[in-house]
Amino acid sequence: MRHQEPSDYSVFWGDFHKHMTGPGTDRSEFDTVLDSAREHLDISVVQCYPFKWYQKGRVDGIREESAGHDPDFDDWWNDIEAAARRHHDPGEFVTFPTYEWHGNRARWGDHNVYYREEGYEIDGAWELPNLLDNMADRAAFVLPHHTAYEVGNRGKDWDEHDPDLSPVSEIYSSHGCNESIDSPVPMDGNDDMGPRTSAGTYQAGLDRGHRVGIIASNDGPGLPGTWNSGIAGIWATELTREAVWEAIEARRTYGVTGDRIRLWWDLDGHPLGSDLSSVSDRNATVRVDCPRPLDSVELVHDGDVAEIYTHQDADFDESGRYRVLVEMGWGPTDEYGDFDSLEREWSGSIRVRDGSVTWAQPRFRGFGQSYELVDGECQFDVSTSRAEEDAMLPELDADRTTQAFVIEVDAGDDSVIEIDLDDGETLTVPLADARSDDHLFSFTQASADRLETQFELSDDDIENPDIVYHNAHKVQVSRAAPVEACGATVTFEDLPATDGLDYYYVRAGQRDGQYAWASPVWIDD
Repeated sequence: MRHQEPSDYSVFWGDFHKHMTGPGTDRSEFDTVLDSAREHLDISVVQCYPFKWYQKGRVDGIREESAGHDPDFDDWWNDIEAAARRHHDPGEFVTFPTYEWHGNRARWGDHNVYYREEGYEIDGAWELPNLLDNMADRAAFVLPHHTAYEVGNRGKDWDEHDPDLSPVSEIYSSHGCNESIDSPVPMDGNDDMGPRTSAGTYQAGLDRGHRVGIIASNDGPGLPGTWNSGIAGIWATELTREAVWEAIEARRTYGVTGDRIRLWWDLDGHPLGSDLSSVSDRNATVRVDCPRPLDSVELVHDGDVAEIYTHQDADFDESGRYRVLVEMGWGPTDEYGDFDSLEREWSGSIRVRDGSVTWAQPRFRGFGQSYELVDGECQFDVSTSRAEEDAMLPELDADRTTQAFVIEVDAGDDSVIEIDLDDGETLTVPLADARSDDHLFSFTQASADRLETQFELSDDDIENPDIVYHNAHKVQVSRAAPVEACGATVTFEDLPATDGLDYYYVRAGQRDGQYAWASPVWIDD
């Protein structure tokens, strides 16, 4: 029996791991957080992180993160459920009430609990087997994350796994990648928790025979869906809780580091996530469409790269459509002085003279960012800052050094990319030039004026011009890549097989180091 083709589904983008409570959190900000998420995501959890900093009975000067239940968490949970219900908008924006399990994580590894709808309690089970028992009669998932830490010290113990409650697992987050001990993407985002180890990796779970698919999500600072901290791609029939839930159950899921790489693959017509007893052939077809130039597509079989396709050697017949990365930000930092402000608002539009912007994809970090594609141009209102702060959430600092867009343009030899800023300045790059090189605009005069106005530091007083350039805001327009360089349909034929259970999954990478991982297909022949 052949399964549905990707035309039966749409890909929806979501963050399934974004803490919204914790010590000192202002829970009245939930609406602000979720409104910001809605600007660039289709799906967001509304997640309770139930912990406090515990100091009772301890000496001054040291603290630890609490474990176990506290009655205050029930109030937090009530607010979480209310916000999830308030912001759920089927067809436009889907939410799920979620909490991080606050039991014996050291022993069993970290898990998040997801409910398909409101009305369940936050569960205080201390041991993972008890939690799984309690969830068995609920519409719930219990999904592992950052699995590759040392087992017994927050790494995933794959001896305890329920495939019905845990159909997928995070492969990437702000912690990094837990795919395998030698994954091309590191897992070094949390120095406190140490390096990844082999026993808890995602591949270790697969090697144990578990049918577990792939997502990626933030588990870190700032905005839900923060770029480069992990986003999940969900192949669902529609944007509703029920359809998204069904897609996760079926493991029609994948994860990306940040850029929204569209990735679908099937084995002999059976889509990612399939669990098969036999197949007539073992041929895989991978369809990948990247925002930036594609580097490679790898097919992993039982932990080893069995097939690899490299796109850099391909010949491209350019179609007149190009993808361009526009980044804005940088600017003054308190490393150099007590500047009045480290913030900058960027409002305006990106358009193409003698052409049009056909789509735009954001690389947002931090709250309050928005964009809209209107009449062939990308209108935006974003902010950047070199200040490491994020007052709305309880953990870490959000990096808002830059905001960016990848745009696709329909353009020809005489077209010109224009970035029209609301302060009256227009930056222009002829497409003919963009096809061969990147372009950097440095606002050095504004930086020099700021130094003179605030610090009375004239040009003659500056001994090292670095102070002007380093504190200048900048805009960079990347080299324009033809659309043909950004995607491919790849076929791998006569895949290797072993006796018993085989698993296969796909890893795709852009030239700039952005990655995507798609859920496996299993064959138990």
